[in-house]
Amino acid sequence: MEKFQYLLFLAFIFMINSESLTDESDYYKLLGVDRDATVKEIRKAFKTLAVKLHPDKNKENKDADAIFIKLVRAYEVLKDPDTRKQYDIHGDSDSQKFRKQYHSYTYYRDQFGIYDDDPIIVTLSKNDYELNILDTNQAWFINFYSPNCHHCHELAPTWRKLARELEGVIRVAAVNCEDDYNLCYQLSIESYPTLLYYEKESHLYEGIKYVGDRSVEALEEYVLSNLQVDIEQITTEKWGQVETEQWLLFLCPDESSNCPEKKTMIKLAASLEGLLSVGLITDEELCKKISESQSIVMWMPQKFNPNDSSSPIIGLYNIEGSDARDILENVLGKLPNPETIDEDKFKEIRSNLRSELQKPWLLCFYLGPATDLNLQLKRLPPLIPNINIGLVHCGKSSVLCSSLHVVRYPTWGVLKVGGAFELHQGRDILYEIANFAKDSVKTTNLHALSPADFKNLIQEGSPWFIDWYAPWCPPCRRMLPELRKASQNFKPEHIQFGTIDCTLHRNLCQKENIHSYPTTMLYNNSQIHRFHGVNDEASMTEFVEDMMNPTVINLDEDSFIQLMRKPKEELWIVDFFAPWCGPCQKLGPQWRKLAKQVADIPEIKVAQVDCVASAELCDSQNVRSYPAVRLYPIGSKGLSSVAIYNGNRDASNLKRWVLSFLPSPVENLNAKDFQTSILSKKYVLPWIVDFYAPWCGHCTHFEPEYRTVAQRLEGRVRSAKIDCEAERIFCGKQGVTGYPTVRLYFAPKEFYKIESRQASQIIKEVNRIIKEREHANDHDEL
Repeated sequence: MEKFQYLLFLAFIFMINSESLTDESDYYKLLGVDRDATVKEIRKAFKTLAVKLHPDKNKENKDADAIFIKLVRAYEVLKDPDTRKQYDIHGDSDSQKFRKQYHSYTYYRDQFGIYDDDPIIVTLSKNDYELNILDTNQAWFINFYSPNCHHCHELAPTWRKLARELEGVIRVAAVNCEDDYNLCYQLSIESYPTLLYYEKESHLYEGIKYVGDRSVEALEEYVLSNLQVDIEQITTEKWGQVETEQWLLFLCPDESSNCPEKKTMIKLAASLEGLLSVGLITDEELCKKISESQSIVMWMPQKFNPNDSSSPIIGLYNIEGSDARDILENVLGKLPNPETIDEDKFKEIRSNLRSELQKPWLLCFYLGPATDLNLQLKRLPPLIPNINIGLVHCGKSSVLCSSLHVVRYPTWGVLKVGGAFELHQGRDILYEIANFAKDSVKTTNLHALSPADFKNLIQEGSPWFIDWYAPWCPPCRRMLPELRKASQNFKPEHIQFGTIDCTLHRNLCQKENIHSYPTTMLYNNSQIHRFHGVNDEASMTEFVEDMMNPTVINLDEDSFIQLMRKPKEELWIVDFFAPWCGPCQKLGPQWRKLAKQVADIPEIKVAQVDCVASAELCDSQNVRSYPAVRLYPIGSKGLSSVAIYNGNRDASNLKRWVLSFLPSPVENLNAKDFQTSILSKKYVLPWIVDFYAPWCGHCTHFEPEYRTVAQRLEGRVRSAKIDCEAERIFCGKQGVTGYPTVRLYFAPKEFYKIESRQASQIIKEVNRIIKEREHANDHDEL
């Protein structure tokens, strides 16, 4: 064993030396993990190496300390999503600042990551804690521990045994408070171990602290007493209803000694929730009528193949088993299994889907059996009745799994109508898998792309909106469902959507200068537009619509002549920007919003110049910083007159500034003017009036909207505004109690109050009122 360990150490030294101990060393290779490895996989790999390569165990090697420090550094960088993202993009530029310290050999052997190797206990971190406990299907029991805590180590065997006893019933988890101190502090964890119980649909701060005895029996009793399960008492009268449904029935007449314990019934009811109803029958005659065995039976009046519906088959099965686990496995064994898919069957299915000859498929790629996986597979058909479900064994179909980039198990993927394929990047939780399948099958124009696919679409020049992501990146995983929703708002013939996994296709991502995850870009012929908005459906949809039907004029060296020849009747506002500039990126969505808001004013032209693509042009215009917003006003030709904007870069302030350069039909009235013009005589055109106060924030935001209303309705109404701070008494007499207040006057004592603050809605409302009055007047004359 010592000889093997020494050879392993020599091999590791060779690998380190081959990397020359530089900052460019591949930390993933050092730890022996894939680039899309989970935090748990990284911790497990590091612990294995730490125990074998610790300097305390390799004192004969003078380089042992330096090598182990690099190993520790690799682990520290990759375990945290933020530092991992920076490393993936830029490498480890902070390695020189790393404190070159590590723990003793016994710490890594006996204390580090107590539950990292456990296949059932879920190790949670600050990045996925709340996402996991927000679970509508299962309760969670969580152990907050410190690897330096003696009582935590004493509890560990009990906690592992509890996890096995409750597998499939609830989720049992652990949090290492040494690694995730901020999370533990946030939850007010003051001692170790602390146990928190979360019921279904609990939120972050709704965990119930367990304070009882820490034996397996006491912990299990606590969990089972808090579970909300439904075990229905079945009587002779109710049996007629039961006969039409699927049930697991406990036949327990009073004298029977074969009846399972109550805790076994509760465990099975919790495990089978959503799959089978669970009932208890104590009536001896009814028990005999159902089964002579008088133990546990499974009643299945309808037994369907989930992929090929056929006539119902009535079935009654006696279920054997000594405990809940055995009984559950036997129950699941009676339920129909999904179809097994190999390479040939996969090709056949894909061909049929391209011809739209069958329903889409949800495929589960797996290795080996697992209780949780079996439960999920059996629960899925009722949740997604219009989607076929198949199983792919990656040990037997390794070529297929490899071609689809399946690297962990279980992995779920959807094969869609049209032939597109997409892998699930979220959590392995029932409702998330079902929601993923439902969303994915709708998005027939969302494709998982390879480097070859990307090369082809660039050559073709057709529009694509592409998300560059890493599966381990939490923001990426939150964005993918929103991307699916956004893609459903567009027809594939207009634009298609794609995803590129930068852990699988690292060279392509580096070549395309992807510097963060997620990065989303719209490719349209030779033009590339980077998305910088909020990663939700609305923002992405708006961005794609703006790019496909632009309201902003893109100027370059050739088209800039439009501005140079600007007539006196036009006003141009231009954003000189650089794509790499952070403030420019923030301005982009606001700039497009401004363009849409003033699109109905023909005199205004909103444009932009990319100062990287058109460097000489920007240089000739003396643009020295970005973004540079310049306005070329009405009344001047070409570039003869220019105004520089230095205010807040939001659409509202920009619009107010732009409109201030247009002649305004809005009349400023004082109390005397208002009395004379509106309250003391008849008039042909109605008046629309804005009662405002200079200190009112809502009035400030409304001002450009009101100017737009005045311009659009010029000739149909007369527009005015009155300062109610200066004319407080007069406004009070008019019954104005809040600002801004908008009224449409037809006579001194006849007016309508306009509630909306949106220009388009006000214009629509005013035109409606005027039309109704004209129609009423015509009717009166008749």
